Amino acid sequence: MSNTTPIASTNPGFTMADFLSTYRYWALFFASLFVAFGAEGLNFFLPLVSNLAGVSSENVGIFFLGTILGLVVGSFAAFIVALGHARAAMILPILVSSLVTAGVLAMPAVLGSMVLLFLFGVAVGTVRAVLPLASAIIIVGGRPGKLDFASVLVLMLTTILVSHFAPLGSGILSVFDKSGLSIVWVYLGCLVLTILVLLPARRLDFDGAPRHRHQPLPPRRRSPAMVAAILLAPPILFLLMGLAARFLQVPTFGNAGPLALVLSFLLFCATVGAVIYLAYWVYHIHGELAGAQASQRLLTPRAATLIAILAPFGLPILLVTLGDLLNDRAHDKGQGASVSLPWLAVAGFLLPPLAIALVQNAANRSYAGGN
Repeated sequence: MSNTTPIASTNPGFTMADFLSTYRYWALFFASLFVAFGAEGLNFFLPLVSNLAGVSSENVGIFFLGTILGLVVGSFAAFIVALGHARAAMILPILVSSLVTAGVLAMPAVLGSMVLLFLFGVAVGTVRAVLPLASAIIIVGGRPGKLDFASVLVLMLTTILVSHFAPLGSGILSVFDKSGLSIVWVYLGCLVLTILVLLPARRLDFDGAPRHRHQPLPPRRRSPAMVAAILLAPPILFLLMGLAARFLQVPTFGNAGPLALVLSFLLFCATVGAVIYLAYWVYHIHGELAGAQASQRLLTPRAATLIAILAPFGLPILLVTLGDLLNDRAHDKGQGASVSLPWLAVAGFLLPPLAIALVQNAANRSYAGGN
């Protein structure tokens, strides 16, 4: 079965590019990010309060027991999404949790009540479960192929990775607020932001047909070696600086001499230049592949550039998608695969310049073969 075969539908399925070109997807993305970030900070908060505000460890355990029940409730709420009530099933639990959190802030004494603290935990756990599960169900409703589904889901799961920075922020807040309530305020703020990003999306499902996009640029062949060399310039220069400092005893950053300052300036310029060239390459490769042959699997050049630069894991996912598209074009012409997707995926995460060179080489071959 092809990686782009829709899961099961006679209607056209959404590709990764289709998902990433809608407000609905990014509303789900940022909603998941806000909830995960706020919940991670809150999980750090209660053990802190047990030391600073005298809340017993039993009460802290009751809160986490409530979150476990909340995960069950959230899973049931996510199931409602499959029945066609996606917007209500996501916004209502968040709204209820916001009201409960506001009640905790209005009456901090409830933190000493095991029953109320348990209900607070249920509210927190429900919201934390409903966002990722409901998002996955909504994405499946768009009938994506296996690779497209994996790509958009991995991109969304990076919100969990980013949320692990929340305890650091909670620790900083605790220095200025010994009561720890400022962390609860941050959690409430995250819930409000979640509601604000979901409300403009009048619908969250992907049952309809995707919007057609086509922004072509004239195809252009480039040397894959030159592309990789430009992007590898900063790490190569950094390695040379380290070797110079080690073997020539050049003073390093702690005691910088003239040569170290010159090398540092060159490293800075090379890094800025590589980032600019990366944005240039991502922009043009998407437009040029669209110019060679229109495809719903291609993002618009501007959207692809923003995702590659700003989204965690965005660049590797885009590269694998481009490789899969180029392989399909080669198969349509009776040729073998242009690039190995497993190796492209590994290179995309470990050494992106090499993966970019592989994609450019496959693109050159596709242009040479014509349409």
